[in-house]
Amino acid sequence: MKTTMLKILTASLICFSGVTFTHAADTSKAETQKQIRVCAKKQQGEWVSYNHNGVTFNGTCQPNENGKLQFKAPAP
Repeated sequence: MKTTMLKILTASLICFSGVTFTHAADTSKAETQKQIRVCAKKQQGEWVSYNHNGVTFNGTCQPNENGKLQFKAPAP
């Protein structure tokens, strides 16, 4: 009985961890797309601000690794 419960618990944890990583990747992609959309009609170095999950971010538009302009927060 004890080993069966341990196996079930282990399998459940593995399944839930996979779901968590998948959800985190989707969230990151959505945030990246929003950062690119904010800079769609802007020029490099232009000051922008946008809201994400109720938080306002201020920064500039800088090219990302794909060459598209993307929001970048200033260094502290």
